Amino acid sequence: MKAFGEELRQLRKEKGFSIRKLSELSGVAHSYLSQVETGKRGIPKVETLEKIAAGLDIPLEDLLVLAGYIDPEDYMRMKNEREDVEWSLAEQKQEPFALDFLLISSHPLYFQDKLLTKEEKAKIQSIIEILLKD
Repeated sequence: MKAFGEELRQLRKEKGFSIRKLSELSGVAHSYLSQVETGKRGIPKVETLEKIAAGLDIPLEDLLVLAGYIDPEDYMRMKNEREDVEWSLAEQKQEPFALDFLLISSHPLYFQDKLLTKEEKAKIQSIIEILLKD
């Protein structure tokens, strides 16, 4: 596994930035960045990593993993869970769904943290039908 400084140098070069350019974008002294990249300084504090991540325009979490602040497996699990939630929300925004289908399906349905019974779903469907009658 590469040292943090080497990883940081690689990220900076992938962006096409000089140390001075990253310093300008992040507000972190170019001399400090150079010392981190060459291993003369240790892992930066989280506050400094925030600035560097902003300068590189990358997620802070990526640097936190490289610096050892976050376990890579935990990060991947959290990232996958977040992507699943984001995908689900995006899908819900785009795809209309039939409320009556939800009410008659065997899929668990909750209201205010209470699992609805089959009978409660039927009552809700009846109330909605009454409200929507012409």
